This record gives sequence, structure tokens and C-alpha cells, in this order.
Amino acid sequence: MCHVEQILRFGPHPPGSEAQKKVGAYIEETLDSLGLEVRSHTFRPVTPKGRMEMRNIWAVLKGKTANVILLAGHYDSKLFEKFRFVGANDGGSSTGLLLELARVLALHNPTKYSIWFAFFDGEEAIDRWTSADSLYGSREFVKLLKRSGQLNTLSAMILLDMVGGSDLVLRRESNSTDWLKDLIWNRAAEMGHGDVFQRAGRWIADDDHMPFLQEGIPAVDLIDMNYMTNGPWHSAEDTLDKLSARNLQIVGSVVLSSLPEIARSLSRR
Repeated sequence: MCHVEQILRFGPHPPGSEAQKKVGAYIEETLDSLGLEVRSHTFRPVTPKGRMEMRNIWAVLKGKTANVILLAGHYDSKLFEKFRFVGANDGGSSTGLLLELARVLALHNPTKYSIWFAFFDGEEAIDRWTSADSLYGSREFVKLLKRSGQLNTLSAMILLDMVGGSDLVLRRESNSTDWLKDLIWNRAAEMGHGDVFQRAGRWIADDDHMPFLQEGIPAVDLIDMNYMTNGPWHSAEDTLDKLSARNLQIVGSVVLSSLPEIARSLSRR
């Protein structure tokens, strides 16, 4: 939660803004302080407002194998010109939780896999959501890995998006890989968190996991779409007071606890 609070101090931070550069610098400095190998890639995609500079950031925790489990989220806030939007949950919560997961996993990786922590820029639409105006960072990240021949090292991907709301509900997202959903939701139930990781109902999300799924990489999206329909999503009210430290801890704990079983399942597959 302290990471989220720090990020929000920079104010609205849509792609290409000075505030977004400051958020990126904060992410890099934090990851570097953990002793991780920090990488970044600047790119300039065409958007409805012309070419716009964006930058993906990721950190590498090397394991006993070069095969990778990717933990990811987006760190941009959506551009709004009529009101002040800081995106406490939509961008902030996943960024803060990823930084904390990086800290914990840097102390002990419970798998033999390498773990990458990716922070995508430009997840949000610059104008309105279309296949071209959205997911700029994740699409570019997949292209970069394909060009470098590294895409085949990705074994699985866990995406975090809007994971800190005080009324957090995570339902199984329909596009996500079934065995990953089963494993994570079963583990959550075993830990007593069925109130958050609910089995009833389904979401369907076009999110940063999609470019990976399209390349055949198992991926799961942990997203609270209830926040979109019943919460202050994409409004000036998406502020720090709408978040719950307990719910951030629940999601983080379930992800951490699921990693060894994900690794075992990948080895069997």
C-alpha cells in the first residue's frame, strides 16, 4: 500500500507524461534496490493522438532454469482531460503489489523457474478501447521477445489488474488458461479466501494477458471487473481510500502460495 501511495503522489500519469516518467523511475529504483536485474524498452506506437513515447519495465530474478514465470501488470493511468484521474486501483494496486511480490520473491524463490516482474505502459486506451488503441505495452513486449528469440522461454503468465479494491471480487476470467485458473482458485479456497476468489460467475476481459495467450503461452488474469460496473472505475473517485491493504495481502499471498504448484504443473506438462 505504501508503494501505491507513493505512486499516487506523482498524480495522473498517462503514457508520455512527465509524471509517468517519474513513476517509471520509482519502479526501476525500487527493483534495483532489491538486487534484481532491471531492464526497460522505450517504444513509440501510433495512437489516436499521434506517436507517443511509452516504456515497458521489467526485472529478472534468475532461477535454476532459464524458463520463466511472468508476473505482470500495467503502471499507466488512463488519460482524462476533464477530471483528475490517478488510478489508485486501476494501475496503482497492481503496480504496488508487483513491487512487493518482487521484494518477497527476491528473498526466496520457491520454484526452480526464473521469475520476471513486468510493468507494462499503455494498457489503457488513449481515446476509446479498440484492438489498436489498447494494450500497447503488452503487445510490444511480446513483439520484443519474439524478435530476440526469448518468447519460447516464457512458461506461464499471471496478470494482476485492479486487485486492491475494498470490495474485491475475483471471478474466473473466461479467456484465461483453465488449469491455471483451477490451480489458483483451489489454492485460494484452501487458504480460506473463497470470499475474494469466488467460484460463482465468470468475467471476460480483453486485457494484457491476451497477446500472450495468442502466442500459446498459458496465462491467467486476476481482475476485479466488479470494480468497473459497481465501483469508481475510470472516475475521479478511484483514490487511495477505495483500497484495502488486507485484500492486497490476500491476492499476494495466494499468488505466492500458488507458484510452487504452478511450477510443478509446468514441469509435468
